[in-house]
Amino acid sequence: MKWLALHFPDLPVECHSRALESPGPLALWTAGRQRRIFMCNNAAGQLGIVPGQSVAAALALVDDLRLLPYRAETEQAALEANAVWASRFSSHVSLAPPRALLLEAGRSLLLFDGMQGLLQTVRQEAARLGYRAHLCLAPTPEAALLLAGLNQDTVLEDAVRMRAALNPMPLSALPLTSLDLRALNDMGLRTLGDLLRLPRTGLARRFGPPLLDYLGRLLGQIPDPRPRFRSPDRFRARLELPSEVESAQALLFAARRLIVQLCGYLLGRGSGAQHLEWLLFHGGDRLSRLRLGLLRPGRDPEHMVELLRERLERFELTAPVREIGLRVDDVVAVGQENLELLADAGQHRVAAGRRLLERLRARLGVDAVTGLETVEDHRPELAWRYVPPGQGGAAAGNRRRPLWLLPEPRLLAQERGWPLHQGRRLELEPERERIESGWWDGGEVARDYFIGRVPGGERLWIYREVGGREQWFLHGWFA
Repeated sequence: MKWLALHFPDLPVECHSRALESPGPLALWTAGRQRRIFMCNNAAGQLGIVPGQSVAAALALVDDLRLLPYRAETEQAALEANAVWASRFSSHVSLAPPRALLLEAGRSLLLFDGMQGLLQTVRQEAARLGYRAHLCLAPTPEAALLLAGLNQDTVLEDAVRMRAALNPMPLSALPLTSLDLRALNDMGLRTLGDLLRLPRTGLARRFGPPLLDYLGRLLGQIPDPRPRFRSPDRFRARLELPSEVESAQALLFAARRLIVQLCGYLLGRGSGAQHLEWLLFHGGDRLSRLRLGLLRPGRDPEHMVELLRERLERFELTAPVREIGLRVDDVVAVGQENLELLADAGQHRVAAGRRLLERLRARLGVDAVTGLETVEDHRPELAWRYVPPGQGGAAAGNRRRPLWLLPEPRLLAQERGWPLHQGRRLELEPERERIESGWWDGGEVARDYFIGRVPGGERLWIYREVGGREQWFLHGWFA
């Protein structure tokens, strides 16, 4: 087996700063006798902020430093969110707290066109998610975690190369107690290679089974099963904004992070999403909702970002936003779309048309863009209905009827029983269509429909009542 370790060295601070494209100086502090800096981002580090520094000293250096309390539960939640996203790369994802993930990558190499393709894709997608990651591929999970935790990006394809990379590791990098580390140093041991050359029986008597168990797992000499992380059945994600946002368009960068996370989750489950619900938290109990819909389940992050951009351009915030959330309940299993080797223009037109409709619905609203389908009813005003775009029925239309009907039939003037339009006499085509229907539902009609022409060439769809006063009405226009 091959194990890929992802180590996120700046996870605690990046989970707060990744909502902005260019975050300012940010630092996390921990409480004790005196509040001290736990971690800071690059912007703060370049201004002289360092871990262990007192908060008072840090503020004296950088007056606009943004300070947040470090919380282990926030770091754990961010790691689990990354595990949800990482399921797109492997069916076996394990947590390695506090800042690492383990992926069984052997079965993923073919999918991503080899080892380098996998590593490049993981690194790029982690950056899109807003995290810096160090990657190490090794035959054992412990070796991959050890090297990635030392901020090494490396590939160890076999046990020989793994042993060569592990030998020079300092003993201080191993998960040893301070007493064991001091004892090993007193014995003159400095590296892992020095430790591995000692007899195992002597190590067992001196340090007990835990050290031997760790070395066995590290070298692949004993089994090292890793519990599999289970993704939730429904997608939930939230992202705190470093500062209040007063413009809806300014939310797009933070929303893109959540969309990348969502699409990783969907790819890992072989699923798609059709309805996205965005939650905008204003503080207190104030909450705004924004919904986006696709015509069919999808998982293309760039398309989702484009739809959200269209929607945000016309969305007005009722109050500044402090946190943004994304919920998806209708996770639908979808298969990969199979295309012809040489896709024809029709396939491209269908896909482009669907994307255009989705963009129009995002820009204008769901109710503003609909489809039509015919209904098996002889009465023209009841022979159609609105449906979601792309969901037409199988009923066929009448080609001798126009596509444009008036909202209500319009009474026409007559001259000696002949219909007039704008004072001009209509020329009627000889064919007619008689409709006698609706007696069973109270909407009975009896009409003779004709196609009328005016001297300018326009074609009108008109009818004359059968029985009664036999008045003429204009009901539609032909193109």
